[in-house]
Amino acid sequence: MTRRRPKHKEWPIVVALDESWSESKIWTKRLKGKVWGFKVGSILFSEMGPKVVQKLKAEGFRIFLDLKYHDIPNTVAGAVRQAFDLGADLVTLHSSGGRAMCEAAAKLQNSKQSVLAVTVLTSFDEKDLKDLGIDRSLPKQVESLASLAIKSGVHGLVCSPLEVANLRKKFPKAILVTPGIRLEANGTQDQKRTSGLQDTFLNGASLAVVGRALTGEKNWKAAWEKINSSLEEIF
Repeated sequence: MTRRRPKHKEWPIVVALDESWSESKIWTKRLKGKVWGFKVGSILFSEMGPKVVQKLKAEGFRIFLDLKYHDIPNTVAGAVRQAFDLGADLVTLHSSGGRAMCEAAAKLQNSKQSVLAVTVLTSFDEKDLKDLGIDRSLPKQVESLASLAIKSGVHGLVCSPLEVANLRKKFPKAILVTPGIRLEANGTQDQKRTSGLQDTFLNGASLAVVGRALTGEKNWKAAWEKINSSLEEIF
């Protein structure tokens, strides 16, 4: 895959806003114009509600709304419709919700707004699957759910860095977003399937989600410089 240097150093990074709004808005000021956009998950959305998306869109940011919808098809379609009306650029659902649910959401996509299907959470390992009564290996489970979602028409997938290379081969046109990014010397915290930033992009990721590896660092400027240096080498 040929990679082009992003204009004005706007890296293909999604920064996860997983703290309160008072903390999160600091990051939007620090990184404006330097990253693809910001992830709004259940913590921030529970505090601020839909207005957090509206606030961020009003400032010109792209939004990865990561609420991982999983319900009956009609309910998920309604939620996706509302999310797109708010201005979310990317919206997530659980592919384990099934084909009908994925298809209902996929019909609402357009050239600028996409649905991404979560395969297996990065906090899961083989033991966690067995606890749920799933006999497939973790890679096979990821591949099965990814195939179901893409065949249902969704534009992309959320997958761990460890599966992105295989999924890029199988779905060359899909948007692949990878959480579980760790900088050198950072622990995995509660995510089990993690990798470094360079490998994630070299293996075919479209966007990488960076959270505590940056926002949890006391010396955030040093962490950000590490990210810049790492990406300069491959873009």
